[in-house]
Amino acid sequence: MKMKMLSAVLFACIVPAVALAQEAAPVKPWTPEGMTLWEIIWAGGWILIPMVLLSVVGMAMVVYYFLALRRDKIVDPAFVEGARRLLRERRFDRVEMLCNASGRPIAMILRAALDARAARGSGEVLAVHAAAEAEGGRQSTMLWEQIHYLMDIVVVAPMIGLLGTVVGMIRSFSGVALDVSSAKPIVLAHGVAQALTSTALGLCVAIPAAIFYAYFRGRVNVLTMDMETASTELVNRLAGADAAAAEQGAANKP
Repeated sequence: MKMKMLSAVLFACIVPAVALAQEAAPVKPWTPEGMTLWEIIWAGGWILIPMVLLSVVGMAMVVYYFLALRRDKIVDPAFVEGARRLLRERRFDRVEMLCNASGRPIAMILRAALDARAARGSGEVLAVHAAAEAEGGRQSTMLWEQIHYLMDIVVVAPMIGLLGTVVGMIRSFSGVALDVSSAKPIVLAHGVAQALTSTALGLCVAIPAAIFYAYFRGRVNVLTMDMETASTELVNRLAGADAAAAEQGAANKP
């Protein structure tokens, strides 16, 4: 009986309090649907600054990769054809000049083979191939290191967004605990909005960067295989020219 009476008293006290709270509530409460996209972005607060910087850097990288990771920039067909002709004519000095003038990764590989040939002798075929393979590995590593900067943005952007999320949640619960003069739901909603906006901004920067990284990763794979195929052919032509020269010299001896 006492429990029933206590429940009735509590109910009689709670109902007027709920009605009073509903009357004191704002007519148009804050809702994400009532905000524009620009207002939602600005709700992220300070996290907007590093996100804008990361997005600008990422876009600049994407434009640079589209210009730099082309076949004519890595395996220049004109250079390959000119090197074939000069190696067939055994004009090794002109081949070296062609490599210096080109500066392409394929030219650097052939230049390393020519340097090894000059240092170790034309008969050291293994040393020539080893030098070409080492330079080819270095050029391939340089290509991969370029696009890894884009992967760094993929990793860093969500982490900065997570930092903004944590800061927003701390702000929410700190405001609820300390600000006794404001309405608790409004203070809580503002911090949660900042937290969720920070997470969304981090994902908006990281997802396009991840898509472009996957694209450029495939392009680098293709360019690396083309570079290896062309460099192997040119180094084999260099070794074949030396072998043919040695055979011709041996045949001319009395």
